[in-house]
Amino acid sequence: MKGVNHLKVFGIIVLIFMTLITVGYTMHQETKNSVPERVIKDGMTVVQTGYTGIVEGFKRFVTNINDLFHTYEENKLLKQQMYNYEALEVYTHQLEEQLASLEELQSTGISLTSYETINATTVMRNVDQWHDFIFINKGSKQGIKENMAVLSKEGFLIGKVISTNDLSAKVKLIKNQDFGSKVSAIIDGKEGSIGTVEGYDYTTDELVMTQVSKEVAVEEGDAVITSGLGGVYPRSLLIGYVDRIEVSKDGLTQTLYLKGEKNYDNMDYVIVVAREAVTSNNE
Repeated sequence: MKGVNHLKVFGIIVLIFMTLITVGYTMHQETKNSVPERVIKDGMTVVQTGYTGIVEGFKRFVTNINDLFHTYEENKLLKQQMYNYEALEVYTHQLEEQLASLEELQSTGISLTSYETINATTVMRNVDQWHDFIFINKGSKQGIKENMAVLSKEGFLIGKVISTNDLSAKVKLIKNQDFGSKVSAIIDGKEGSIGTVEGYDYTTDELVMTQVSKEVAVEEGDAVITSGLGGVYPRSLLIGYVDRIEVSKDGLTQTLYLKGEKNYDNMDYVIVVAREAVTSNNE
Protein backbone atom coordinates (compact mmCIF):
# COMPACT_ATOMS: atom_id res chain seq x y z
CA MET A 1 0.00 0.00 0.00
CA LYS A 2 1.34 3.30 -1.01
CA GLY A 3 1.92 6.04 1.61
CA VAL A 4 -0.33 9.10 1.91
CA ASN A 5 0.82 12.10 -0.11
CA HIS A 6 1.01 14.75 2.63
CA LEU A 7 1.74 17.55 0.19
CA LYS A 8 -1.42 16.85 -1.78
CA VAL A 9 -3.53 16.78 1.37
CA PHE A 10 -2.05 20.07 2.51
CA GLY A 11 -2.85 21.62 -0.85
CA ILE A 12 -6.44 20.49 -0.63
CA ILE A 13 -6.76 21.95 2.88
CA VAL A 14 -5.32 25.29 1.75
CA LEU A 15 -7.70 25.38 -1.23
CA ILE A 16 -10.68 24.70 1.01
CA PHE A 17 -9.54 27.42 3.47
CA MET A 18 -9.10 29.99 0.69
CA THR A 19 -12.50 29.11 -0.69
CA LEU A 20 -14.10 29.70 2.70
CA ILE A 21 -12.27 33.02 3.11
CA THR A 22 -13.41 34.17 -0.34
CA VAL A 23 -17.01 33.22 0.29
CA GLY A 24 -16.99 34.93 3.71
CA TYR A 25 -15.44 38.10 2.30
CA THR A 26 -17.97 38.18 -0.51
CA MET A 27 -20.87 37.79 1.90
CA HIS A 28 -19.45 40.55 4.13
CA GLN A 29 -19.10 42.89 1.18
CA GLU A 30 -22.73 42.29 0.20
CA THR A 31 -23.93 43.40 3.65
CA LYS A 32 -21.59 46.38 3.97
CA ASN A 33 -22.18 49.64 2.03
CA SER A 34 -19.52 52.06 1.05
CA VAL A 35 -19.29 55.46 2.80
CA PRO A 36 -20.74 57.46 -0.13
CA GLU A 37 -23.53 54.95 -0.48
CA ARG A 38 -24.33 55.19 3.23
CA VAL A 39 -24.33 59.01 3.09
CA ILE A 40 -26.67 59.01 0.11
CA LYS A 41 -29.01 56.50 1.69
CA ASP A 42 -29.03 58.34 5.03
CA GLY A 43 -29.69 61.64 3.21
CA MET A 44 -32.54 60.15 1.24
CA THR A 45 -33.99 58.80 4.49
CA VAL A 46 -33.89 62.27 6.09
CA VAL A 47 -35.39 63.90 3.01
CA GLN A 48 -38.07 61.25 2.77
CA THR A 49 -38.89 61.63 6.46
CA GLY A 50 -39.02 65.44 6.16
CA TYR A 51 -41.17 65.29 3.05
CA THR A 52 -43.56 62.85 4.68
CA GLY A 53 -43.79 65.16 7.73
CA ILE A 54 -44.46 68.21 5.57
CA VAL A 55 -47.12 66.41 3.56
CA GLU A 56 -48.82 65.10 6.69
CA GLY A 57 -48.60 68.57 8.31
CA PHE A 58 -50.09 70.21 5.23
CA LYS A 59 -52.88 67.63 5.21
CA ARG A 60 -53.63 68.37 8.85
CA PHE A 61 -53.50 72.14 8.14
CA VAL A 62 -55.97 71.80 5.24
CA THR A 63 -58.22 69.62 7.38
CA ASN A 64 -58.15 72.17 10.23
CA ILE A 65 -58.90 75.04 7.83
CA ASN A 66 -61.78 73.07 6.35
CA ASP A 67 -63.14 72.30 9.84
CA LEU A 68 -62.74 75.96 10.81
CA PHE A 69 -64.61 77.09 7.69
CA HIS A 70 -67.46 74.67 8.40
CA THR A 71 -67.57 75.88 12.02
CA TYR A 72 -67.72 79.50 10.80
CA GLU A 73 -70.55 78.67 8.41
CA GLU A 74 -72.43 76.84 11.14
CA ASN A 75 -71.98 79.77 13.55
CA LYS A 76 -73.08 82.18 10.84
CA LEU A 77 -76.20 80.10 10.21
CA LEU A 78 -76.94 79.89 13.94
CA LYS A 79 -76.52 83.67 14.33
CA GLN A 80 -78.86 84.27 11.40
CA GLN A 81 -81.41 81.91 12.92
CA MET A 82 -81.07 83.69 16.28
CA TYR A 83 -81.48 87.07 14.58
CA ASN A 84 -84.56 85.83 12.72
CA TYR A 85 -85.99 84.51 15.97
CA GLU A 86 -85.31 87.79 17.80
CA ALA A 87 -86.78 89.80 14.92
CA LEU A 88 -89.86 87.59 14.92
CA GLU A 89 -90.16 87.98 18.69
CA VAL A 90 -89.93 91.79 18.41
CA TYR A 91 -92.48 91.81 15.57
CA THR A 92 -94.84 89.60 17.60
CA HIS A 93 -94.45 91.90 20.58
CA GLN A 94 -95.24 94.91 18.39
CA LEU A 95 -98.34 93.19 17.06
CA GLU A 96 -99.44 92.38 20.60
CA GLU A 97 -98.97 96.02 21.60
CA GLN A 98 -100.91 97.20 18.56
CA LEU A 99 -103.69 94.74 19.30
CA ALA A 100 -103.84 95.92 22.92
CA SER A 101 -103.92 99.54 21.72
CA LEU A 102 -106.73 98.81 19.28
CA GLU A 103 -108.69 97.01 22.00
CA GLU A 104 -108.28 100.04 24.27
CA LEU A 105 -109.28 102.28 21.39
CA GLN A 106 -112.40 100.23 20.77
CA SER A 107 -113.26 100.19 24.46
CA THR A 108 -112.89 103.97 24.67
CA GLY A 109 -114.93 104.39 21.50
CA ILE A 110 -117.78 102.41 23.02
CA SER A 111 -117.78 104.74 26.05
CA LEU A 112 -117.99 107.74 23.70
CA THR A 113 -121.19 106.71 21.97
CA SER A 114 -122.67 110.16 22.59
CA TYR A 115 -120.05 111.65 20.25
CA GLU A 116 -119.07 111.27 16.64
CA THR A 117 -115.44 110.21 16.70
CA ILE A 118 -112.66 109.59 14.19
CA ASN A 119 -109.88 107.16 15.00
CA ALA A 120 -106.40 108.21 13.86
CA THR A 121 -102.79 107.12 14.05
CA THR A 122 -99.86 109.28 15.10
CA VAL A 123 -97.53 109.48 12.11
CA MET A 124 -94.94 112.04 13.22
CA ARG A 125 -93.65 113.56 16.43
CA ASN A 126 -90.63 115.84 16.74
CA VAL A 127 -88.20 115.01 19.53
CA ASP A 128 -87.64 118.66 20.44
CA GLN A 129 -91.42 119.20 20.68
CA TRP A 130 -92.32 115.86 22.18
CA HIS A 131 -94.86 117.23 24.66
CA ASP A 132 -96.09 119.99 22.37
CA PHE A 133 -97.37 118.55 19.07
CA ILE A 134 -98.23 115.37 17.22
CA PHE A 135 -99.25 114.78 13.60
CA ILE A 136 -102.03 112.35 12.73
CA ASN A 137 -102.96 110.52 9.54
CA LYS A 138 -106.46 111.99 9.15
CA GLY A 139 -107.26 115.36 7.62
CA SER A 140 -110.01 117.49 6.16
CA LYS A 141 -111.04 114.79 3.70
CA GLN A 142 -111.87 112.55 6.66
CA GLY A 143 -113.83 115.31 8.41
CA ILE A 144 -111.11 116.69 10.68
CA LYS A 145 -111.48 120.39 11.51
CA GLU A 146 -109.61 122.91 13.61
CA ASN A 147 -110.36 123.03 17.35
CA MET A 148 -111.67 119.49 17.48
CA ALA A 149 -110.82 117.76 20.75
CA VAL A 150 -108.31 114.91 20.66
CA LEU A 151 -108.31 112.04 23.16
CA SER A 152 -105.80 109.31 23.95
CA LYS A 153 -106.86 105.72 23.36
CA GLU A 154 -107.41 105.53 27.14
CA GLY A 155 -109.98 108.32 26.83
CA PHE A 156 -108.10 111.29 28.34
CA LEU A 157 -108.23 114.72 26.72
CA ILE A 158 -104.74 115.32 25.32
CA GLY A 159 -105.15 118.30 23.01
CA LYS A 160 -106.93 119.86 20.07
CA VAL A 161 -106.51 120.10 16.29
CA ILE A 162 -104.84 123.38 15.29
CA SER A 163 -104.36 122.88 11.54
CA THR A 164 -105.40 120.44 8.83
CA ASN A 165 -104.32 119.22 5.42
CA ASP A 166 -106.25 116.93 3.12
CA LEU A 167 -104.86 113.75 4.66
CA SER A 168 -103.22 114.86 7.91
CA ALA A 169 -103.62 117.21 10.82
CA LYS A 170 -101.49 118.85 13.50
CA VAL A 171 -102.52 118.48 17.14
CA LYS A 172 -101.38 120.78 19.95
CA LEU A 173 -101.08 118.81 23.19
CA ILE A 174 -102.60 119.97 26.45
CA LYS A 175 -99.17 119.73 28.09
CA ASN A 176 -97.91 122.47 25.76
CA GLN A 177 -97.10 125.49 27.93
CA ASP A 178 -98.39 127.67 25.12
CA PHE A 179 -101.59 125.67 24.78
CA GLY A 180 -103.43 128.71 23.47
CA SER A 181 -106.79 128.18 25.09
CA LYS A 182 -108.02 127.39 28.54
CA VAL A 183 -110.19 124.36 29.12
CA SER A 184 -113.38 124.96 31.06
CA ALA A 185 -113.74 122.03 33.45
CA ILE A 186 -115.83 120.72 36.33
CA ILE A 187 -115.48 118.00 38.93
CA ASP A 188 -117.74 115.15 37.92
CA GLY A 189 -120.79 114.87 40.17
CA LYS A 190 -120.13 118.02 42.21
CA GLU A 191 -122.21 121.15 41.66
CA GLY A 192 -120.58 124.54 41.48
CA SER A 193 -117.17 122.99 40.85
CA ILE A 194 -116.40 124.82 37.63
CA GLY A 195 -112.81 125.90 37.08
CA THR A 196 -110.19 126.28 34.37
CA VAL A 197 -107.40 123.93 33.32
CA GLU A 198 -104.74 126.34 32.16
CA GLY A 199 -101.32 125.02 32.88
CA TYR A 200 -98.99 122.08 33.27
CA ASP A 201 -96.40 121.48 36.00
CA TYR A 202 -93.42 119.69 34.44
CA THR A 203 -91.80 119.04 37.83
CA THR A 204 -94.71 116.91 39.02
CA ASP A 205 -96.20 115.89 35.64
CA GLU A 206 -99.57 117.37 36.58
CA LEU A 207 -102.17 119.52 34.87
CA VAL A 208 -103.21 122.60 36.87
CA MET A 209 -106.88 123.53 37.42
CA THR A 210 -107.56 126.93 39.00
CA GLN A 211 -110.50 129.06 40.16
CA VAL A 212 -112.36 126.23 41.89
CA SER A 213 -114.55 127.57 44.70
CA LYS A 214 -113.36 126.81 48.20
CA GLU A 215 -116.89 125.77 49.06
CA VAL A 216 -116.58 122.68 46.86
CA ALA A 217 -115.56 119.60 48.84
CA VAL A 218 -112.84 118.30 46.55
CA GLU A 219 -111.24 114.93 47.27
CA GLU A 220 -108.20 113.22 45.85
CA GLY A 221 -109.21 110.88 43.06
CA ASP A 222 -112.15 113.00 41.90
CA ALA A 223 -112.60 112.94 38.12
CA VAL A 224 -112.28 116.26 36.29
CA ILE A 225 -114.16 116.55 32.98
CA THR A 226 -114.84 119.24 30.39
CA SER A 227 -117.81 121.46 31.19
CA GLY A 228 -118.83 122.08 27.58
CA LEU A 229 -119.01 125.83 28.27
CA GLY A 230 -115.85 126.95 26.53
CA GLY A 231 -117.22 126.60 23.02
CA VAL A 232 -114.40 124.26 21.94
CA TYR A 233 -114.64 121.03 23.89
CA PRO A 234 -117.82 118.97 24.23
CA ARG A 235 -119.07 118.20 27.70
CA SER A 236 -117.91 115.24 29.81
CA LEU A 237 -114.53 114.53 28.21
CA LEU A 238 -112.17 113.15 30.86
CA ILE A 239 -109.23 115.43 31.65
CA GLY A 240 -107.72 113.74 34.67
CA TYR A 241 -108.03 112.86 38.33
CA VAL A 242 -107.33 115.09 41.34
CA ASP A 243 -103.92 114.25 42.80
CA ARG A 244 -103.50 117.09 45.32
CA ILE A 245 -105.24 120.25 46.42
CA GLU A 246 -103.97 123.70 47.40
CA VAL A 247 -105.94 126.67 48.73
CA SER A 248 -105.16 129.95 46.96
CA LYS A 249 -103.46 132.80 48.78
CA ASP A 250 -106.69 134.81 49.01
CA GLY A 251 -108.38 131.82 50.63
CA LEU A 252 -111.35 131.98 48.27
CA THR A 253 -110.48 129.39 45.65
CA GLN A 254 -108.64 126.11 45.29
CA THR A 255 -105.96 124.99 42.86
CA LEU A 256 -106.18 121.35 41.84
CA TYR A 257 -103.32 119.31 40.43
CA LEU A 258 -104.50 116.59 38.08
CA LYS A 259 -103.00 113.36 36.84
CA GLY A 260 -104.02 112.98 33.20
CA GLU A 261 -102.85 110.71 30.41
CA LYS A 262 -99.84 108.71 31.61
CA ASN A 263 -98.65 107.21 28.35
CA TYR A 264 -97.54 110.34 26.49
CA ASP A 265 -94.42 108.60 25.20
CA ASN A 266 -96.38 105.94 23.30
CA MET A 267 -99.32 107.82 21.84
CA ASP A 268 -99.69 105.63 18.77
CA TYR A 269 -103.47 105.87 18.37
CA VAL A 270 -105.76 108.80 19.18
CA ILE A 271 -109.45 109.65 18.94
CA VAL A 272 -110.67 112.90 17.40
CA VAL A 273 -114.04 114.01 18.76
CA ALA A 274 -115.92 115.50 15.85
CA ARG A 275 -119.01 116.67 17.73
CA GLU A 276 -121.83 115.39 19.83
CA ALA A 277 -123.87 112.74 18.08
CA VAL A 278 -127.18 113.83 16.63
CA THR A 279 -130.10 112.10 18.33
CA SER A 280 -133.72 112.21 17.27
CA ASN A 281 -136.45 112.84 19.85
CA ASN A 282 -139.51 110.70 19.28
CA GLU A 283 -142.18 112.14 21.50
